[in-house]
Amino acid sequence: MALAKEVAETLNRLYPHHPWLVGFQGGNVIVRHMAIDDVVHQAVGMRGFAYAIDPKDLQTPSAITHAAMSAGGQLLEAFGLPRGPWDGRDPVCPPWDETTPHKPKAWH
Repeated sequence: MALAKEVAETLNRLYPHHPWLVGFQGGNVIVRHMAIDDVVHQAVGMRGFAYAIDPKDLQTPSAITHAAMSAGGQLLEAFGLPRGPWDGRDPVCPPWDETTPHKPKAWH
């Protein structure tokens, strides 16, 4: 749990006021943005949209910072939110169709 706590603290420092939820699932540290999870649920009817970080990528403090910055930043940018403090705007779900890369198998 210490790794998840460090990732959460880093996300909150780099991207304050965003509704981050960090935990463990399937051996990975899972980063969720609850507003993004909501728009994905509205678009495709599934909950649990997240970014998975392999704990092997979290071996040093600088690696934790880099992984958290990358995970949070990629989630924000993919859903039309700027990196930095959250201003309360709603994320925008990109279009999902059969050509969407990296779509979980359950969505096919």
